[in-house]
Amino acid sequence: MENKAKIQSALLQHLVSVSRVSLIASVLLAVLLIFIQRDVVVGMPLTVWCALMASAVLFRAAMIIVYQRVPATSPAAVYKRLVTFRIGVLAAGLAWGAAGFLLFPADHAQHQMFLVFVLAGMTAGGVIAFSADLVSANVFSLALIVPIIIRLFVAGDSLSLAMGVAISLYLGFMILSLWRINQQVRQHIVLRIEADEREEKTRVSEERYRLLLNHSPVGIFHYDIDLTITYCNKLLGDMLHSTAERLTGLYLRRIRDQAIMPALEQSLQGEIGYYEGPYQATFSEAAGWIYMTCASCLDDNGQIVGGVAIVQDITERKQAEERINNLAFYDHLTELPNRRLLLDRLGQVMASSARSGQFSALLFIDLDNFKALNDTLGHDIGDLLLQQAAQRLTGCVREGDSVARLGGDEFVVMLENLGPDALGAATQTEAVGEKIIVALGRPYQLASYECRSTCSIGATLFHGHQQAIEELLKQADIAMYQAKKAGRNTLRFFDQHMQHAIAARVVLEDELRKALEHKEFLLHYQIQVDNARRPLGAEALIRWLHPVHGLVPPNQFIPVAEETDLILPIGQWVLETACVQLRTWQQDALTRDLVLAVNVSANQFRQADFVAQVRACMQRHAIDPRRLKLELTESALLDNIEDTIATMSALRESGVQFSLDDFGTGYSSLQYLKRLPLDQLKIDQSFVRDIASDSNDTAIVRTIIAMAQSMNVDVIAEGVETEEQRALLLEHGCNHFQGYLFGRPLPIEQFAGMLEQGGALDGGRTPEAAI
Repeated sequence: MENKAKIQSALLQHLVSVSRVSLIASVLLAVLLIFIQRDVVVGMPLTVWCALMASAVLFRAAMIIVYQRVPATSPAAVYKRLVTFRIGVLAAGLAWGAAGFLLFPADHAQHQMFLVFVLAGMTAGGVIAFSADLVSANVFSLALIVPIIIRLFVAGDSLSLAMGVAISLYLGFMILSLWRINQQVRQHIVLRIEADEREEKTRVSEERYRLLLNHSPVGIFHYDIDLTITYCNKLLGDMLHSTAERLTGLYLRRIRDQAIMPALEQSLQGEIGYYEGPYQATFSEAAGWIYMTCASCLDDNGQIVGGVAIVQDITERKQAEERINNLAFYDHLTELPNRRLLLDRLGQVMASSARSGQFSALLFIDLDNFKALNDTLGHDIGDLLLQQAAQRLTGCVREGDSVARLGGDEFVVMLENLGPDALGAATQTEAVGEKIIVALGRPYQLASYECRSTCSIGATLFHGHQQAIEELLKQADIAMYQAKKAGRNTLRFFDQHMQHAIAARVVLEDELRKALEHKEFLLHYQIQVDNARRPLGAEALIRWLHPVHGLVPPNQFIPVAEETDLILPIGQWVLETACVQLRTWQQDALTRDLVLAVNVSANQFRQADFVAQVRACMQRHAIDPRRLKLELTESALLDNIEDTIATMSALRESGVQFSLDDFGTGYSSLQYLKRLPLDQLKIDQSFVRDIASDSNDTAIVRTIIAMAQSMNVDVIAEGVETEEQRALLLEHGCNHFQGYLFGRPLPIEQFAGMLEQGGALDGGRTPEAAI
């Protein structure tokens, strides 16, 4: 259907195009005919014919002009115009056919012959001009020639009859010729349409290919058998910071970067060539990563005549892969390997160590007091410190060794190939460790701040796969904590006994948490007396009644509690229990005046809401604050003297008393001590123990008592076990005592019984740690 419409449209265009010539020829012949026949045909017939011819000519002329200026837009419009064209042709044929009657001179044979000649010629011209359309050609020929044939036969003479027969045969011949001519014309039109369609398809295909090449998201170039570029698209030029015109004609064997040549040569062998890697442009400094695929081009005979290559710029993808790799395996702040990459390298080193028989070492490094610097100066300054520390660590090791950051202020250094001798390997490790301590101990310039920092290092040696990777890290971590306990800024090696101790500590920590949940703690009370052995009060001492191990002494679990912050809930429980007991004592005339001393840890005392906690506890149990004495150590008091004074003063206003426990064992500054609102100094039992035999202890005790008197505070001696000790203390001015001479720490039931008996009991001579 679509082809038929195209053929009709082409036929109409052909008919209109030849109609201009045929119309002009028709007009000229009509003028010539009128001129010749004017003397033999006069009057009305000539005028009528002229009018008919003029009307036909004007109609066809108007139709041709409209058809040329206003193209048909649909198959229906084309068909409608074709019908109109045929009507115009019929009108022209009828006008010419009328000449056979109107312009036929009866008595002039020559003029008759001229008329027949003109009409025959017009018939031939019409057949040729309108041969594209059988209907138009036949209508025109019949309408034009039939009237003259009729006129000749009507004349009846032999000449006229002969001419009529001759013209009839001529008409038949023309009609037969018309069919052949029509077939040729139509075939020509069909071939032309098909050629136009092929040409259009080729043009569209070429245009699409051109658009594909120019707007493709990849670079494309063609090359011949000699590896000369014959075409490239714009994107390839942009990719190489050049132009397509400059790249076209480039001889590829002379380019700067020859890395792509093997792939191109492979394509000329009939194979697919690939290249992925870095590339440096020839006409510019453009450089990056490319992925190129190239294949051969064949001619009609299947011979390789060149190739085509597709080039992708994968620089951004490679950069993204590198960034992802860095995020996965490197610390973004210091650019050191992270834990994941460290574990991978550690596994490789362990395997290498197993083959070579050489020792390697792992150093776990922690920056001392980093949290304080980070909190004080801000995270930006802390980050600068970490970055500079990472640079210094890298400068302390050999090229083949590894430095990694685990997170926070923790770094790990892995030393490889330290030799087959463990002692030699340890010596090398210690040397590197000391080098690190010196390097990290140098001042840091952090923005406008100059800071100093030290480090604690734990080291462990390994050989092959004797330990698991995580076990090695754990060993180095354990050794690092031992270095911190040894005073920081030092190095410690791991040993098996240390690991057992840490394992036991982990178990103890877990059991402490359970003890809080299961209420396994209890208080024992040790009496405090005056110089006449009258009860003044007691010290509340915590005990742990373990369901398996029985009574656990405080010196075995209190240090763990302090390190893990379990001391906070434990300390709160002690305070609550002590207040409950004070409430009970206040209701008995025998005990209402007793003062109960409660030990407070440094961590507990430094809580921001410590004052509120103590006040709330006293109010909750409705006790007399004057009967509560808080015992503090020097480390708790002197860490931040201004905050300490504020906390103590706030509680002193409520009536709470304060005692400085274990006095003399720390590094107290008299300048600070005299500012503290203390009620009592407690002489540590280490000075009391040898007071009778050691003159130094005697002098220290005498000095402490004199200091207390000068500060106008009470003094009490703990750990008094003999009458001799009591007498010497009393002689030097100490009137308050606590120790086994007067009573051991007892459960509340036994302690109450002792009070009911009227005083202190002889508790034996076995010392007991107080907490």
